[in-house]
Amino acid sequence: MNLPEEIESFNERIRDAINGNHRPERRIWVTSLSYCLRRTALDIYLNAYNPSRNWEARIGSALHGWLAEVVGSAEFEVPVEYRIRDGWKLVGKADAVKGPYVLEFKFKGFEGNGEGIPRKNQDLEHAEPSREWVEQINAYMGMLGKEKGYIYIFDRNGLDFRVFPVEFDEDLFRRFLRRAERVIEAVEELENGKFPRWISTVGRKGWVCNRCPYRPICAEIDREELKVR
Repeated sequence: MNLPEEIESFNERIRDAINGNHRPERRIWVTSLSYCLRRTALDIYLNAYNPSRNWEARIGSALHGWLAEVVGSAEFEVPVEYRIRDGWKLVGKADAVKGPYVLEFKFKGFEGNGEGIPRKNQDLEHAEPSREWVEQINAYMGMLGKEKGYIYIFDRNGLDFRVFPVEFDEDLFRRFLRRAERVIEAVEELENGKFPRWISTVGRKGWVCNRCPYRPICAEIDREELKVR
């Protein structure tokens, strides 16, 4: 029986699974490259990364759907991909694309500090895009060939918002792609029975490691407990 290429590829994956031949999907999500690259490599190797699993992502998706329904006039949750090498792809979903612009929507629950004094990113007036948000929208612009984007920061309490323009930064995009290359190298080491000791946290180590399911593994492999506040 002659089967379509997509079905034959799917069947081959089933045969590999039955025979115990593990091959992770060759995709790296944009949102996974702003934090710990070691965790990203382990998630890919174990096929454990799901960008829509956490409750924040689900709320964001619902709010994107609401914006698409009541505002329209843009493409929402636009799939993007960028081929790297050897079947590997950088993938993601831009929140929206409006003509030549990429749009990202961030929803924050701002609170005061109890003394009537606002803190950075705790009220809308003082909010500003984080490093992670900027590099992610920049990645989407690079993948889509766009030169400009806008980050919208919404206050969940009243759904007021501020808009921040972002110009495409080629150097930042290339550095982002180099992170993806490091993840590929780490996955290849895992496939060869080695642990990527050399790969380290990219983002805020305390926050990332405290929430990470692989913390005990890293502590054992590194032969010391991770020192996290």
